[in-house]
Amino acid sequence: MQITLIGVHQRNTPVTVREQLAFGLNELPDALLALRQYVDEGIILSTCNRVEVCAVTHDGVAGDAMLRRFLTAQRGIDESLFAPSLYVHRDEMAVRHLYRLTAGLDSMVLGEDQIVGQVKEALAMAHAAGAIGPVLHRVLHGALAAGKRARTHTGIAAGHVSVVSVAVDAMRQHPGLLAQARVLVIGAGHIAELALKHLRADGVSAITVINRTEARSVALADRYAVAWRPWGDLEHALAECDIVLSCTSAPGIVVSRQMVERALANRSAPFFLFDLAVPRDIDESVAHIPGIHLHDVDTLEPICLANRAMRAAEAQRAEAIIDGEVAKFMEWWTVQQAIPTIRALRERAEAIRDAEIRRALARCPELSPQQRETVVALSTAIINKLLHEPMVALRNPEMGSELVSAVRRLFNIDESAGRVPTNVP
Repeated sequence: MQITLIGVHQRNTPVTVREQLAFGLNELPDALLALRQYVDEGIILSTCNRVEVCAVTHDGVAGDAMLRRFLTAQRGIDESLFAPSLYVHRDEMAVRHLYRLTAGLDSMVLGEDQIVGQVKEALAMAHAAGAIGPVLHRVLHGALAAGKRARTHTGIAAGHVSVVSVAVDAMRQHPGLLAQARVLVIGAGHIAELALKHLRADGVSAITVINRTEARSVALADRYAVAWRPWGDLEHALAECDIVLSCTSAPGIVVSRQMVERALANRSAPFFLFDLAVPRDIDESVAHIPGIHLHDVDTLEPICLANRAMRAAEAQRAEAIIDGEVAKFMEWWTVQQAIPTIRALRERAEAIRDAEIRRALARCPELSPQQRETVVALSTAIINKLLHEPMVALRNPEMGSELVSAVRRLFNIDESAGRVPTNVP
């Protein structure tokens, strides 16, 4: 049995590749159902910074090979496109990656807490699709608890820690921009709400929300006391703003170069565009238009690196907390790995005992019912005493993994015995 995680990240994979691998929210239910055809348990995490698939496989199945096949089939692309930057983690490294992830230690912005909501959403969708089993349930809930502990007991999350706040930091680098800016927020999801929260905290009042689903625009605008416009007014809204922050889950371009060029007509002031979506919302070619300042999740990286440097000491403390939590999980994991072998070993012993008892009793028809019960009880006691110490040793986290392999070879127990029971607590 193996836990495997594969993925690509903003650090080593350009957005041009990530957007081809990204899954929209509306795509995830079907994708998770498809994933179950490849693995025993699985979850998909697709954000503006990363696309990752984590799975549990049994019976010696190579988890990374199955997940590569899943990605290429689902996204309709050749593996050579993402293979050079693909990372693969197995077992303890996969668990550590997920624990660090929920603590914000592997994020573009060190300590950011937006990833917590994204992991919870991915977990909920995987549950709804029936893709989560006992192992990933334990891994993900343990990761969320570990991440919360790391944030609570360190200063890793102090200050601005989301990609949205980094975008706002980039706006602040232009003196006086936010004080008088008219801001257009395209989208009405979690990132859009974070943007409104940060902008309102900075005293920005001239904000307009626009989204394909009008009801969501209205609800978000009312919550933050800002304006909203129907989707059909997008071009007019572009022409009337100074800053655009786009964060939809659309599968393709929302703001084209032609739309931006028309919005620039009769305009002399600079135009600031922040594209926080993956796949990207804004045509990248607009960056070549004079007067345009285009930022996407990749160009915001320098600010993220500065934030990471300031939190380095706190990150070390958080890493120590994560190390302890990962060790706890691995103790549990080692025991779970042994349970199927323990069960198979006992079943083998009981089968031999039953067969020999039947033969012995068949040769002794003169035995009374009470004597027969005594013989059966004796054989049961012998089996229990013989197996007790091996069972204890197999459950020992420090040596169980080595003994499991040895016991399987010694007693010819098939690898298919390596399944985790569905009632694992």
